[in-house]
Amino acid sequence: MRRSPLARLLLPTALACALTPALATAQPADGALALDNVHIVEAEHNRVSARSCVRVQDARIATIAAAGAPACLEGARAVDLQGRYLVPGLIDMHAHLTLGPLEIKRERGRAVMQALPDDDIAEHNARRLVAFGVTTVRNPGGDLPAAARYKARLAASELVGPEAFNAGPVINNADLPGLSIAAHSAEDMDQVVRAQVEAGADWIKLYTGLSPELLQAGIDAAHRHGRPAVAHLESIAWPDALAMGLDGIVHLMPLSPDLLTPEQRAAWQATARGGTYSFFEWWEHFDPEGPQAERLVAAYREHRPVFDATLVAFHAAFVQDQDNPYKDDARRHAHPRLLDHWNEWFTFAIGWEPEDFERARAVWPKVQRMAARLYATDARMTLGTDMSNPWIAPGISLHRELQLLAEAGVPNAALLLAATRNAAEALGAGQRLGRVAPGFEADLLVLDADPLQDIRHTRDIHAVVLDGEILTTTALNQLKGE
Repeated sequence: MRRSPLARLLLPTALACALTPALATAQPADGALALDNVHIVEAEHNRVSARSCVRVQDARIATIAAAGAPACLEGARAVDLQGRYLVPGLIDMHAHLTLGPLEIKRERGRAVMQALPDDDIAEHNARRLVAFGVTTVRNPGGDLPAAARYKARLAASELVGPEAFNAGPVINNADLPGLSIAAHSAEDMDQVVRAQVEAGADWIKLYTGLSPELLQAGIDAAHRHGRPAVAHLESIAWPDALAMGLDGIVHLMPLSPDLLTPEQRAAWQATARGGTYSFFEWWEHFDPEGPQAERLVAAYREHRPVFDATLVAFHAAFVQDQDNPYKDDARRHAHPRLLDHWNEWFTFAIGWEPEDFERARAVWPKVQRMAARLYATDARMTLGTDMSNPWIAPGISLHRELQLLAEAGVPNAALLLAATRNAAEALGAGQRLGRVAPGFEADLLVLDADPLQDIRHTRDIHAVVLDGEILTTTALNQLKGE
């Protein structure tokens, strides 16, 4: 929970006189705020409530009553929302909050890759996440000292940002300073996991280069130390990893030869190229209605993993050769260092030729179909963006992810639950986050239109309530740097 005097943090001295009145009219009086005349979006029932009054006190939802109820309004700063719509604050389950650019340096005559943390990028990301209604994130891989600095600054009211749940550097078969650490044996794995837990890791992130034996060792070590294990996997088939006890999977890119039939596998491997070409080459052979897809769906139903598809990260790569909204978002909202980095060289489509982009776009309907099938299971489906990777701008990209999944056929109510209640429960915070209900923390989003009717309405943000304090248009624009 953030305890931040938002007016002081948001307003530079030179602007304070001009902007303070606009912000001050929305601040709680006598410790209470009443959001009156608002429809609560009840995604679990696929409906909205009658016009209601939501009283916020001590940064939590105190009561919910009928619009205009004296018990809700008494002694509170009342804000008439004129029939707008209220949802919980959004949760991005795949936001590399502190990550800096992926760089290559020369060290002892050889090239070394690194992705060092950047506190300025973290603050930039945090402000824009809040501006777009993202009040909680999971950072699924990064520098734990940087994550600790972010948490300390948030607690000290030195910045405005979402609450963060963090994994440490991803555990893989090679080191990449700032982003990954190697484990070559079960003993290594236990030591790395123990060190990450002691440094404050909420999750353990396992990566594509691990053998099945080391993946199992990582899952077991995470559980021994009281942490869930999530993985980015390619060569190891997801059903096999889930049977090992893996708690979560990221990215809708299975890319395992064991999820192809023998004929499909032979055809793929005969022409497969390394690197990110697999993002479309594998899908050219996979059948989202075939027996291996059925195996994958069955595994999701049985094991109920936490899952975020991050479609936006891959779609941005698939259309990178064209003018597209992801580039526009990045120009407006990505940190300049990251934007320069993507423009200069680093993207997920390095080396792709025009025909590669055409092939990638041709398989996109298959990706959509598999997403719809997985999100229709009762697995713990959430939303993520892979923020800080190419063309993924903070905040706005989560709304793009919602739209992509809606276009794939996932119902709007299911998407809202994935972005709120499901994610909070997956984070182990379902008793305090992700719902509009008495006793829950007052991280809320006020929308101009009903997102159950059109998921694009999540972008029509009238106000954000962060830790019980309401930010209206002036403050939100300021957070965006506008």
